[in-house]
Amino acid sequence: MKKYLKKYALVFPLLGIVLLFHNCQSSTPKEVKLHEESNTTTDIRSSKRINAAIIVQKVTFPNMPFAELIRLMNLTKDSSPAALWKAISTLPQAEQMKKDSFDIENPLQRMELMLAPLRKMEIKFDQQQAKSDAAGLTYRLENYVNYNKGSGEVFLANREDEAIHVGLNYPEGKLNGLAKVQIRINPKEYMIDKTGKTKVIAGITCQQAIYNKIDAMDKTLPKFVVWKSPRIPKGINLLHPYVFDENEGILEIDAYLNEDENSLLRFTTTAVVEKQFEPKEFEVTKAQTKLDGSKDQNNIEKNVLDVVFH
Repeated sequence: MKKYLKKYALVFPLLGIVLLFHNCQSSTPKEVKLHEESNTTTDIRSSKRINAAIIVQKVTFPNMPFAELIRLMNLTKDSSPAALWKAISTLPQAEQMKKDSFDIENPLQRMELMLAPLRKMEIKFDQQQAKSDAAGLTYRLENYVNYNKGSGEVFLANREDEAIHVGLNYPEGKLNGLAKVQIRINPKEYMIDKTGKTKVIAGITCQQAIYNKIDAMDKTLPKFVVWKSPRIPKGINLLHPYVFDENEGILEIDAYLNEDENSLLRFTTTAVVEKQFEPKEFEVTKAQTKLDGSKDQNNIEKNVLDVVFH
């Protein structure tokens, strides 16, 4: 067969090129498809599960002027809400007047910025529990969950005065998330597309899922793009600012704050470092008084705002 093709390729070079082109076209889609299926099923599922590690995350605003705005803010010294306005005043007048997708005059969107863990976001986990240590402009947060028991514990304190704090317990089976600091995403409100796409985040191959709001009239958090891996326990998802009911651990969240595609707030993992932990490393700072996380949501909300905006 090879001699036959070689002979006619030499005699009819144009025919040989056409046959070669046709052969490439017919085989390429099959090869690409096999590669994609391997990425999204066999390769990921067969990867070794990570039993214990610390996850380092960062928060960015990829498509917003706030990426520049955050760089202008002195996060080590001037951490009050006034720092935000001070940073805005240093921008060129044309940029100050520009109506971007993140409306600084909107108190809800301004609160979103204040509550984001801009300074620090780390999660340590093993196979039964996880603890996050996060810090925003005005607060620091310790959030612990035992996902085997469905219980948890939280300590939230003002950065300048830790006497201003709130602590709470979540009894078994009563994990609801910390009011204002965490938002639970109801999967019934979204069309969820498991796209099959993959990308590597901090050395971990992750799968993509896209959430689009079903109700087109509801402009609140209309879209999310999450990247997850079965190598990471799903229990860590209980510690993210946006809490998703996914069966794999999430390493990146793109949250669209409104219908504008530029209104993007990204929580992404920069490092996953495997290590073993002592029990005390999962302990949470003791509060003077503790609220019941399953019963006192209104009181918790008030205390959270007192801590953050003190």
